[in-house]
Amino acid sequence: MSQQKKTDLSETIAEEFGANAAYVQTLLERFRGNPSLVDDSWQAYFRSLLGDGAAIDQSSGNGANAKPVDGDGSRSNEKTSTVAPPPVRETPEKKAAPVTAVDAGADVVPIRGPALKIVENMETSLSVPTATSERRIPVKLLDENRRLINKYLAENDRGKVSYTHLIAWAILRALDESPQLNDGFAELNGTPSRVKRTQINLGVAIDLTKKDGTRSLLVPNIKNANNLTFSEFLTAYDDVVKRARDGKLQIADFQGTTLSLTNPGTLGTVASTPRLMAGQSLIVATGAIEYPAEYQAMAPEALSQLGISKAISISSTYDHRIIQGAESGAFLSRVHEFLIGEKAFYNTVFADLGIAYPPLRWNHDRNPFFSGR
Repeated sequence: MSQQKKTDLSETIAEEFGANAAYVQTLLERFRGNPSLVDDSWQAYFRSLLGDGAAIDQSSGNGANAKPVDGDGSRSNEKTSTVAPPPVRETPEKKAAPVTAVDAGADVVPIRGPALKIVENMETSLSVPTATSERRIPVKLLDENRRLINKYLAENDRGKVSYTHLIAWAILRALDESPQLNDGFAELNGTPSRVKRTQINLGVAIDLTKKDGTRSLLVPNIKNANNLTFSEFLTAYDDVVKRARDGKLQIADFQGTTLSLTNPGTLGTVASTPRLMAGQSLIVATGAIEYPAEYQAMAPEALSQLGISKAISISSTYDHRIIQGAESGAFLSRVHEFLIGEKAFYNTVFADLGIAYPPLRWNHDRNPFFSGR
C-alpha cells in the first residue's frame, strides 16, 4: 500500500474518531495482520475503509457518525433524521500561523494522522465559548463509606468500588436535578438551537500505557447511564474499562457521548480545565484526593485531632452558549451534597448493593480538647 494511501486512511480515521483515533489505528494494524483478531463490527468497518465494501460515513470528530457495516455492505440500525441538516457555510479564510523560530540542528517532525486531528480539534475548540466552575469537596465520608462497601464486596467476592465510581454516580444523580446540563448546542437552518436529550451517555476517560511506554487516552461511553441502578452502572463502568484495556472496544462504544468525566487526579493533578469534546456541552474533571498542601507534613494523629480531612477538587467546564455559570455552580453544589451523604445518597447505594447495615453519616467534629469540656 502506498504511503499516500496510508496517510489518507490515518486522516479518515482521525476525522471519524478524534481523540480515540490512535486506538482505532492500532486495531487496523491488527486487522491487517489477522482479521480474526478484531470483532465483527470492526472487521466490517475496516473492509469498508480499505475499499472492500460500501463507502464509509464522514463525521465531525469522535466516532459519532461511524456506523457499523453489515456483511452485505449496508448500514446496520441506521435511522433517518427528521431534523433538517445545517446549511453549508463558507469557511472563513484561515489566518497564517505565526512563524516559530527553530534552533539550528533541531529535529522537526511534521504532525500527521490522528495526532494532527487532535491539533485541529484543539484549535477548533477555541471557537466554543466555555467557562469553568470549580469546587473543593471533603472526602472523609466518601472514603469511610467506600471502605465499608469494599469490605462487604470482598466478603462476597464481588469486586471493588473506586472513588471514581461513586463520584460518577453523584454526577448522574445531580444531573437528575439539572437535566439541561446534558443538552447539546447545534445551529440548524442558521438558527442557534438547544438539543434536548433524555439519555445520558457518559464518556469516561481511560488512560492507557502502551508497551513502549507511551500513553494514549480513550473516551468510550456508558450508554443510558442515568437509567441504570448503581449495581448496573458499576458493571457497565468496569466492563467498558476492561474492554478498553483488552483492546476490545467496538464502534458503538464511541458513538453518541453526551458528556464526559476525566480523572487527571490519578496522576497527582490537583485541578484541571479540560477541553470540551465535539457535540458535548459539559466535561467534569476530578483532581487528586489529598490533604491541603499546608498540612501534608503533619502527623496523621495531629490531623485527626484538628479534624482536617482529605479533599478533592471537581471542575465543570461547560458550553456557555447553553449553560450559565449559576447552573454549573448549582450542579457542583448538588454533587457536593451527595458526596457528604445528603438526600440519602449512600443509603441508596448500600441498599442497591444489598448491604444490610446503614452507611456512616456526615457530622461535625466535637473535640473536647477544643471545646474546653
